[in-house]
Amino acid sequence: MIALRNLWRAKLRSLISLVGIGGGVALLLAIGAISMDLKAQIDDSMAAYNLEVVISERRATSPFSSRISAEEMRVLQSRAGSELVPMVLGTRNEKWNPYALLIGAAGGFAQRIPLLGGHVYAEGQHEIMVGEVASQRMKISVGQRLTVDGTNHTVVGIFRTGSRLFDGAVLTDIATVQKAISRTGEAPFFTLALVQTADRALKAKLLDEVASRHPNLKALPGSEFAGSLRLLRVVDAFIGTLSWVAVGGVFLVLANTLVMAVNERTREIGILLAIGWRPWQVLRLFLMESAVLLSLGLLAGYLMALTLLHFLNGLESIGHGWIPVKIPLTLIGHASLLCIGVMFAALCWPAAIIWRMSPMEAIRND
Repeated sequence: MIALRNLWRAKLRSLISLVGIGGGVALLLAIGAISMDLKAQIDDSMAAYNLEVVISERRATSPFSSRISAEEMRVLQSRAGSELVPMVLGTRNEKWNPYALLIGAAGGFAQRIPLLGGHVYAEGQHEIMVGEVASQRMKISVGQRLTVDGTNHTVVGIFRTGSRLFDGAVLTDIATVQKAISRTGEAPFFTLALVQTADRALKAKLLDEVASRHPNLKALPGSEFAGSLRLLRVVDAFIGTLSWVAVGGVFLVLANTLVMAVNERTREIGILLAIGWRPWQVLRLFLMESAVLLSLGLLAGYLMALTLLHFLNGLESIGHGWIPVKIPLTLIGHASLLCIGVMFAALCWPAAIIWRMSPMEAIRND
């Protein structure tokens, strides 16, 4: 109660501090949630379909920038046979979504994906399947038409992979997607080769052969694919930088608030020291105030982060609903521990002032 009363004495400053702390925490939680969720979606998709090996271009920063030539894919298929699934991933600016995710795969692979309605597309027949999230966002169902690359296609199925990223996509035959994402005059290409096999010998053979015979490609176990993406590593570095900026902001806001409170209450502190209080007892009052302020800031930051994630999730300009709308408990716990450390660091400055304070001079302070 004393801590709340002291914070209430400087309502405007406390409110500004609360907004500053909440903003820093919100930034930390939101960007952390996006990064963690994106990795989890890729890893879960690999595990769900037992994709043991993923082959992509060695220099590619993401699956979308990978390029595997038709000749390289032919050689890979000759070694892995039916266990290897060619795939094409790409994005295209369409009227129904400026960041439309297109997935091209053979019909055999499409048959492994659970359907909520309809059937698998027939290759070369201008038929497509739409993910559950995309179907809900566009309010489209089986039997309706959708324009892709200027051509009308019939929606023959609604699928669910369990990944919001892929459930916001359109799935059709490889040739259609190759044509849609290729530049004029560019030879058709693939982006990934997926291997689903329980044969450990074949898996080891593929990993070795790609490393030795295809210098332009890399083959990785499916469980390691997300962690190997340079794009995600860049995102992690960016997020780490933003996180330190957010933490630094919280520290400056909290330290400034505490120092201003000490300066404004110098005479009060002097009286407490004169009647026998120890400096650490006085500092405990400010610790309680900063703890209350930080707790409210964490709550405000959590609510602000959820609001931001919901807003981003609704933006069609970044794709259909792949942004998470939940924050992992582990991330909340990490942010809370980090902020507690920041709180104790911020107390060092006012602690130094209080320990050097002379009770008589403090009492005479106007």
